[in-house]
This record gives sequence, C-alpha cells and structure tokens, in this order.
Amino acid sequence: MRTLLTLAAAAVCAAGALAVPAAAAQADPADACAGTVQLQSLTFNPPRVVPGQAVHATAVGQNCTAQQRQFSTTIYARFVGSTPGIPTGCPALDPLPGWAVTVDPGATFSWSEGYSVRSGCTATGLEVTARVEDHATGTLLTQISTVPIDPPPAAPCTVSYRTGSEWPGGFTAQITIKNTSTVPINGWTLRFTFPGDQHIVQSWSATAQQSGATVTARNASYNPLVAPGTSVVFGVLGTWQASDAAPIAFTLNNVSCAAG
Repeated sequence: MRTLLTLAAAAVCAAGALAVPAAAAQADPADACAGTVQLQSLTFNPPRVVPGQAVHATAVGQNCTAQQRQFSTTIYARFVGSTPGIPTGCPALDPLPGWAVTVDPGATFSWSEGYSVRSGCTATGLEVTARVEDHATGTLLTQISTVPIDPPPAAPCTVSYRTGSEWPGGFTAQITIKNTSTVPINGWTLRFTFPGDQHIVQSWSATAQQSGATVTARNASYNPLVAPGTSVVFGVLGTWQASDAAPIAFTLNNVSCAAG
C-alpha cells in the first residue's frame, strides 16, 4: 500500500488501486527550513510490530523556498536480521516507482508505503529508506530508520490431544487445555480440524459440534473457568474409516494454542 500527499491531493495505491484525495498541510512560518527542501520526519504506524502484522511508513518533507517546486519522492524497505541476507521466512521487497509532486512555497507534503510482515518471518527489523529529490537543483536527501520486529508472543495456552482407545471404525480421545497465561480464562471455545475422516458422535465435559472436518467444543456449565497454570479436560467418542490421525493445530477463544 502506498500513499502520496501533495499540495493538491493524496493518492493511495493498494494492490494497484488509487483512491483518497486529500489536501496538503501549509507549513507554519516559524518552522522555516534551509536549502530548497527538507526531509522533516520518517515515522511508523505502529512503531513496532510482530510477525503477522502490517506497518505503514510515512515521510514528511517541506518546500523551503519561496517558489513552487517539483520534487521526486520514494520509500523502499528491506527486512534485516542478525545475519547478512534476507532473513528466513521473509520476502525480498522490490522498490516501487517514486512519485513526482509539485509543492507550493513553504508547504509540507508526505508520502508513504505499507508493508506486511508475514507470519514466520524471522527478521528483527524492517529497514526503511525515504528519499526526496529537488528536480531543479538535484538536491537529494535520504533518511533511514528501522521498525523493530518483535518475536511473536508465546501462546497463552497448550492443547494436547490423546487417543484413548481405537478400534476398526471407532475411537475415543481425551483433550486437555492448559492455561499458560497469567490471567484466568472464564468461558472457553476450542476449535480444531481433523486431518482424517473422523466424526464425533458423543462428548463429555464439553459440548462438541462438528461441521465438515472442523470441531468446535465449548465448556460445560460447570467448567468454564481455567485459572492460570491449571487445565481442563474433556473427551470425545467418534467414528472413522480411512484415517484416525490426530489434529495438530488448535485455537482457544480465537487465539492459537501450542500443541502439547
């Protein structure tokens, strides 16, 4: 996603689409700058991210002259880590074409790019470079700053799925949910998907429903509370024909849990 704010309008480019005209800001005379152009700031929203989130980098420049000027603006980025090269799980980011902007005397203008940090990206930061060039004089200003990428937070829960008994065409299983966070869980809904062709016909200590291969299990009336460091256990009885493979991914109240 990219955004350019000029004297007259702003253009946002997301997946090839342009939108959102907007007016530019007029600079305060007290904020006078030197030379022909000044690169005032390079900021990020949010200021730090974790894998799976997106970030927008916005640069702000100012026409420091008493004449209308034309500038070229660009922003480009790369993922960085503890070793040279592209960190594991992160894409290479190709630089996008810049924008030409006409700016009135003393006016400020901004331009931005949006970046997604993929889940599984092991980078420790997104290094962003903003550039602005004066067409008339060739003056080129560059500012580099890095968005910290924090490790993904630890899962607040673990789920273990254990097959208790298995026979041709049928099985029982025990599912244990452990609260590994520091806050209590009051009411829980667990979801997982069978990799085989299992179908649940009965459950105990939870109400389990199945749609296709996806199972949704909700707490019983007597076990909604799971205190930090404690567990709740429920069981299921089901059928299968070709595969009774155990599920490996779980979400509790729409948050991913580690498989235990």
